[in-house]
Amino acid sequence: MLLSIGDQIKPGTYRLHSAFKRAVNFAHRGRLISVVDESIGPGPLNIVLCDLDRARGRHPVEPACSILKGLPHSAQGWIVGARGGDPTLGKGKLRVTANSERVEARISCDTAPLQISAHTVLFAGHRYHFSPRHRYHSTIELKAANLGQLQHNLSILGEALRQDAPPKSLAFLLDGTRRENFRAGFERAYADQIQRGMHKVFHGDLLEGIRDLKGCGPGLTPGGDDFIAGLLIGLHVLQKLRGQNFQPAADAIFHAARGGNIYSNTFLDLARRGLFSGCLKELLRALLSGNRRSVRQAAEALFAVGASSGADLVTGFFLTLRWLDVAGVPGERACCKLAIEDFQ
Repeated sequence: MLLSIGDQIKPGTYRLHSAFKRAVNFAHRGRLISVVDESIGPGPLNIVLCDLDRARGRHPVEPACSILKGLPHSAQGWIVGARGGDPTLGKGKLRVTANSERVEARISCDTAPLQISAHTVLFAGHRYHFSPRHRYHSTIELKAANLGQLQHNLSILGEALRQDAPPKSLAFLLDGTRRENFRAGFERAYADQIQRGMHKVFHGDLLEGIRDLKGCGPGLTPGGDDFIAGLLIGLHVLQKLRGQNFQPAADAIFHAARGGNIYSNTFLDLARRGLFSGCLKELLRALLSGNRRSVRQAAEALFAVGASSGADLVTGFFLTLRWLDVAGVPGERACCKLAIEDFQ
């Protein structure tokens, strides 16, 4: 049974890109559409099925080494046509980049593509009908009247990051003692590069900082890219609440961050356009009108995404709102404000 279909999914035929236990991804024009189970939930490019395992039963995926960050062994899968190396690697400059494993597919060649029409989805030989009530709406209404509540709840979110975020998440940017969780070598170099990139973003060299963060870290969506997605979400929220036009800055950030990673490119594009997953919408609702309990619950749900992807995104979001200041008050954050407003 089809539970929801994202509002950014258009009719067409989509080729198989990758398959994992809880998600099967299809590519079209540089972005991904995902058929997922209920545990992942709705999103602008998600088709949620309650019977995903049964639906794909006739085309099983053989388990193999997976670079899907944060999922347990049981979630291993295949990436079709993945290539080793990192397309964002710069010359003459140390970068801590994505996992360079080559991951090949053994999915049966007769696996059918995903076909979507105005009212049906054809997936793995099963046809699902949907109506307007199945459409997931990825936008959220934001009102300036919620600014005071957001300021109060933002401190609760910061507390949740310091106390509950995964040990090797980017929450070390808020709590320096968390750097002890990173071992010498790659992990320390990764943390150092993230720290440098974050410092540049919030102290004037905005796009240079974005380029330092781009592709930084292991996994299908490296921590640096997750951080940038959080930054873009923060800009969208502030734009709606304060009535300022941050879209030119968001577009410049997106173009600087975009690389050869279709996973990151898809999520970054959604973030800059203010199109959110169900988990993100729950966090925003909690921040704008909820209490301590609802903020902590929504944060914990995002922290559970990947080994650190959700927490890394929340860290970028939190720091953006803290440094740009939700009330627009100048002061120690003025340098970052000027960097953003230079694009207006």
